[in-house]
Amino acid sequence: MKVGILCCKKTLENLLIYRYLSRKYPAIFIDPRKKLRLDVDLILSRVERGYLKEGLEALNYIERNTDIQVINPGRAVEICQNKFLTYQVLGEFMPLSIQLSPDNFQDVDYLMEEVGLKFPVVLKPVYGGYGDGVLKLEEREDLKTFLNRYYERNSSNLILQEYIPYKHDVRAFIIDNRVVCAMERIPKNDWRANCSLGAETRRFSIGGDVEDLLLKGVKKVGAHIVGVDVLIDKEGNHYILELNITPQFRKIMNYVDIPQEIVKYVEERLSSNKYRF
Repeated sequence: MKVGILCCKKTLENLLIYRYLSRKYPAIFIDPRKKLRLDVDLILSRVERGYLKEGLEALNYIERNTDIQVINPGRAVEICQNKFLTYQVLGEFMPLSIQLSPDNFQDVDYLMEEVGLKFPVVLKPVYGGYGDGVLKLEEREDLKTFLNRYYERNSSNLILQEYIPYKHDVRAFIIDNRVVCAMERIPKNDWRANCSLGAETRRFSIGGDVEDLLLKGVKKVGAHIVGVDVLIDKEGNHYILELNITPQFRKIMNYVDIPQEIVKYVEERLSSNKYRF
């Protein structure tokens, strides 16, 4: 049995997965920008946001034209990498959101009123991560000023989202409909709780109701390995914030050996007929 990792960059996470896989199977990197090497039995998709077009084209070709098993299929990648598409699929589990574009941003007052979106709000890119370009806005005039300036120079869509005052910001790592580990992210000198912005972490035990929410969401998008960001407010209400289909895991490895858990899942996929499609 041979395993391929579909990615463009050999990040620390991808190299760790490769190293662990190589102890069990012949493993190769498959770059979607180049001629696809398809002499494998299973492909682990680690398609990066910056190469989404190439990655989705490769996954669509593989899924339509081969019998190779794919962990994290193209449709799941497409949904999770697009924040508004995620909201369209999982809106019942997420903070209220609307999409803004060059064509509709001047109607933001009407769009907010139509869905009942109130200040404060969070503004973020449709495609993005690590907290980059994410703003919290308290006043209507601040929002309008920013949008006018932004769309003088840009044409990318944005997400305007309800701000949830949270008690816990949690990243859960899910493999095969199972929460492998969860950690709380504690902001440091910032309202955003991204690890890339210096947030501290500690292991977090999630309750059954939060776990049910996470697993329902992951099942709905069809992801197999995914990092889910969830907010829990002071009243215990919980909201899915984002799904990360190519999750970083260097921080959460302080609590669980994530590459080893991924290898276990690969072994299960390769040894069981129930996953074949």
